Amino acid sequence: MKTGFVTIIGRPNAGKSTLLNALVGEKISIVSDKSQTTRHPIQGVYDAEDCQIVFVDTPGIHKPQARLGERMNAYAFGSIEGVDLVVLLIDSSVPFGKGDHYILERIKTEKNLIFAFNKIDLVTIETMTSLKATYQASVPHAQILELSALKKALLPELIDAMKPYLNEGPRYFPTQTKTNVSEAFRLTEFIREKVLYYTYEEIPHSVAVTIDHIETVEGVKTLYASIIVEKESQKGILIGQKGQRIRSIRLATIKDVQRHLQQTIALELFVKVEKNWRNSIDRLKEFGLL
Repeated sequence: MKTGFVTIIGRPNAGKSTLLNALVGEKISIVSDKSQTTRHPIQGVYDAEDCQIVFVDTPGIHKPQARLGERMNAYAFGSIEGVDLVVLLIDSSVPFGKGDHYILERIKTEKNLIFAFNKIDLVTIETMTSLKATYQASVPHAQILELSALKKALLPELIDAMKPYLNEGPRYFPTQTKTNVSEAFRLTEFIREKVLYYTYEEIPHSVAVTIDHIETVEGVKTLYASIIVEKESQKGILIGQKGQRIRSIRLATIKDVQRHLQQTIALELFVKVEKNWRNSIDRLKEFGLL
């Protein structure tokens, strides 16, 4: 059978996590319309009778404002090394810009490269034709495909296009495996996703989540978690008037985690302020970001 590793890279909000989840058939990576949603390379496993593909979802490549952002870019570009194929996912609804040129310059020497144009339902044929011509002129050897990750359109064609780049060999993971990330990490990501959804633009970039303790009593699993921000004002925004926002975050998280774990859970959330944690090497290491 065919097996191999495929890295998915792109700019923020290109739809990388949505694509990974659609390909794997399970929610592996959290999804948000805010930039810097994905912070770690996350592996998801596509398994079929004739192939197994290990996908690596990476942080969106952006202009960093702190050490955290620098590390996220390093993760993304580092994940290209040693894989069988690189898929550059492109938001077709956004005009080509300096950020796109920067990525192309970094990856154009990759031998095995696919340009996957996402969100094709949001653009005209003329726009798509012009955009594809720009990318093809920059990297002529890259293969070009179109798709819609959100609507799961043309994903079988993407899988078929990947197969020639794979190698003959045994599976890397047992069948039915969807990801190699830890359960604790997935739980923190469920919480962070709800924080992204319910808060303003400033908050998402300044948030980290930790699982402090887990206990099970009479079949109910209780998670004790901390949401870490950099400013007192951010703490106030997260908690909300009379605690309404943190309550919404808690209830939405419980719903998702119960569906994921298939058991009853309780969740206790604590909001803590740690000034400038995104520039602290010790804290970035502790959160697994260095």
